[in-house]
Amino acid sequence: MPTQTLPTILIVEDDEVLGQVLARVLTVPGRLALHVCTADEAMRLVQEGCPRLVLVDAELRDGNGLKLAEAIRATGASLPVIVLTTHRLEKAERPSRGERLVTKSIDLPELRRTIDAALTELPSRSVEKVGDTSAMPHGS
Repeated sequence: MPTQTLPTILIVEDDEVLGQVLARVLTVPGRLALHVCTADEAMRLVQEGCPRLVLVDAELRDGNGLKLAEAIRATGASLPVIVLTTHRLEKAERPSRGERLVTKSIDLPELRRTIDAALTELPSRSVEKVGDTSAMPHGS
């Protein structure tokens, strides 16, 4: 199967080692994970129609991951976006369009479940922070 036809997760992480590890762990049969270090590289790939889901670090060297998520939304792409953060975001800091949030103390099985759910559900954009049930939509 050519790689272009595989559903792709785009990992935007400026920590090279963490980005490579996430790409390795999240690449499974039938799904490819690509790692880039900058918001510019990520936007280029989004505009080319590459990813099916974006996993982005909240604090990038060349920009803010939450602003990158908003820029992705502004392209009209209806991609699930999961934001990785090292700290709990206050309500005012949370993404306005409902990207999911995952803390960087990553539970890999839980991250996989979050990605699988985002790839299979309709484009509902409720904010979900893994491990924080208070941020989950009602009925979850």
